[in-house]
Formats: sequence, C-alpha cells, structure tokens
Amino acid sequence: MDSRETLPVNATFMKHLAEAYQAGSKVHLLVDDEGLVRAEGFIKTIITDTANSIVELEGGMKIEVRKIVAVNGLFLPEYGEC
Repeated sequence: MDSRETLPVNATFMKHLAEAYQAGSKVHLLVDDEGLVRAEGFIKTIITDTANSIVELEGGMKIEVRKIVAVNGLFLPEYGEC
C-alpha cells in the first residue's frame, strides 16, 4: 500500500491555494465532484465571501474548495492511502 503526503486532520487547502495564488504558481488539483477529476492552471481569484469558498482558474473553471482533495500532491487525510 502506498502512502501520500497529507494535510493534518481538520486542516484545509486555503493556505496552500493562497500561497500559489500570491506566487503566481500553477496548481494541480484533484477534485471530488461526483467522481475524481483533475484540474490545473493558474488561480485567477479566490472567493471567500460565500458560504463555500471558491477558486477560479484563469480558464474560467470555478471549483468549490470543499471539493478539492489534493493540491500539488498534498492530499486530504482520507485520500492518503491507495
């Protein structure tokens, strides 16, 4: 069984997303939206003034942060083993 680097329990990806946005770095995301989907690109904006924070990529794709299960190889704890 393989192990992956994971976030601490109850942590979120907001810090990692904000750092990538500020640095202008490309993000590689794994999103659980009724199945696992890959997304990548540069973050255009992070919207935190809604009930569910949203990341918008430069191509126009909007992703609810709560649906993100991995950012640049860092996974949620429940996705840490395969």
